[in-house]
Amino acid sequence: MSRHSRPNKPLRVVLAVVSVLAIIVLIAASLVYRPSWLRADSPSVDRSSIGRSVSPRQLQTYCPSRMTIADTGSYGDSEYQASNGDIASSARYSAFGSVFHSSVASLGSDSMSSSLTLDKKSVDSSEDVFVASGNVDDGAQLQDTRLLTASDGTGAASSVMSWATDGDLKGVSAASCVAPTLKQTFLVPGTKTGMTQQLVVANPSAKAASVNVKVWGADKSGSLALSTGSTMTVGAGEESVLNLAAAASGQEALYVTVSGVDTPVAAIVRSVTMDGLVSKGSDYIVPNNVSSKVLALDGLSYGDNMTLYLYAAHRTDVTVSWVDAKGVDPVNQQTLEADRASSIELGDVPKNATGVIISASKPISAAAKVVQDGTDGQSDFALANASVPAKISAIAVPDRSTAQIGLLNISNEERTATMTSYDADGSLVDKRQITLGPSASMSVDVDDINDGDVAAIRLKDSSASMVWNLRIGQQDVSDAKLAGLSVIGAADLKEAREQVWANQDMTVVR
Repeated sequence: MSRHSRPNKPLRVVLAVVSVLAIIVLIAASLVYRPSWLRADSPSVDRSSIGRSVSPRQLQTYCPSRMTIADTGSYGDSEYQASNGDIASSARYSAFGSVFHSSVASLGSDSMSSSLTLDKKSVDSSEDVFVASGNVDDGAQLQDTRLLTASDGTGAASSVMSWATDGDLKGVSAASCVAPTLKQTFLVPGTKTGMTQQLVVANPSAKAASVNVKVWGADKSGSLALSTGSTMTVGAGEESVLNLAAAASGQEALYVTVSGVDTPVAAIVRSVTMDGLVSKGSDYIVPNNVSSKVLALDGLSYGDNMTLYLYAAHRTDVTVSWVDAKGVDPVNQQTLEADRASSIELGDVPKNATGVIISASKPISAAAKVVQDGTDGQSDFALANASVPAKISAIAVPDRSTAQIGLLNISNEERTATMTSYDADGSLVDKRQITLGPSASMSVDVDDINDGDVAAIRLKDSSASMVWNLRIGQQDVSDAKLAGLSVIGAADLKEAREQVWANQDMTVVR
C-alpha cells in the first residue's frame, strides 16, 4: 500500500467530533430561538389595537301598565274593600330625527302583530317627528324604534298616564317610558304604615333574566338584608313584582338598585299611599340614574308640600334653595351620611317659587315627593327626579292631560334655549326662544300653545344649562274637586356611544 492511500485517522476523528458538537449546538439553539420563517402558524406582524365608536340603531322603551293597587282581592264587606275604582289610562308615543320605523306592541307579544305604528302624518312638515296615541289599559307596552342613523336629536320619548275619580287611586299618576339597561337606581319615599311600594321589573328580551336587587335604608349605612331575598327571575317578555314594603319595612326612605346579571331590563316602582280608607295618592317612580354635585327640579306650585329624598355614597354637605323668576333663596343646609338614604322636609312651596336647586360637595342623587291636598282629606302626590341639563331632550305629552312646562336655569349666567311643540300629527305648531336669568325659573301653560293641542315638546339647549319637566293634571279629576298631579321628566336625545376595541393577535390559532 502506498503512502498516499493510507487513511488519516486522527484528522477524521477530529472532524467527527467537531461535527457532532456543531450539531448539538444547532439543536440547542433551535430550542431557544426559532426564526420567523420556521413558524408557519405565527403572525408576521406585530400585535395592534383598533378602537371604534359605535351607536345602537335599535331602541326599546318600556311603558308600564296603568296604575293598580297591590291587592285587588275581595275580602269582607264590599264597602271597605280596596278598589282601583274608575281607573283609566292614556299613552303618547313619539320619535324624533332619523327614524326608519317605530311601533308599539304589548310586552311579550310578537312585534310583527303590532297594531300601532308611529306615523308622520304631516307631509308638509320639514320636522322629522313621529307620533301615536293609545292607552295601557290591557298591560305594559314596548316601543321598538329603528334608526336610519344615530345622532344627537334622534331617539324616542314616550309617556303614560292613569287617573281616577273613585276608589283608592283618586288622582293622577304619570311617567316617562323607560329604556332597558343593565343597572337602574331608584329613590323611594319610605315603607312606613300605609305606603305600598311595588318594584316592577320587565324583561323585553327573548330569554329569561336574572336580576339582583339591593336596598339601602335611612336607619344605617350599608345595604339591607331583604326579608324576601335579593334575586328575581323574570321570564322572557314578562314582568315580575317585588313588594319593597315587605322586603324592607319601616324605612323613612329607600335607595334601590336593580341589576340585570347579563340581560338589560326595565323597571319602575308603583307607589300608593292610604290613610285608613282615605286615598293619599299614587304615582310611578322611574329610574334615577343621575349623580351630580348640582341637581335641579322644576314643576312646583305655590301651596305644594315638598319632601326631598337623597342618597350619597360619601359623607357630603348639601344646600337646598328655592328658585323663582328672580333667582335662588337658600332654605336648608344639611350634612348627609355616607352610603344611606336620607329625607329632608322642606314644607310648603313659597309663592312664586317653581323649582329647587340642590348643591352638594360631592355627587349625590335626589328626588322629591310633591303633595297636593284635595277635599275630604284626599290628597295626591308626584314623585319626580332631580336631574341635570341636556343639550337636546323631549317630552311626550300624555293624551287627555292638562300640563304645565317648568324650566330652570342652573347656570350663573343668562341662557337661551329653543322650545318646539308638535301636535298629534307631528306638525310643528309653536317655536319660541326661552330666556332665563342666572339661577332662575319659569312656567309655561301648554293650554297657551296651540290651544292646548300639543303632543310632544322638544328643547334645544346648546349651553346645556336648563332642566325642565312637565307638571301633569287631568280635567275629570279637577272637575271632581280632587287633587291630581304628577311630573314627567325629559328624555335625553343625546346619541348613545360606546367605544369598542379590537385587538389583533394571530397567536390564537396556534
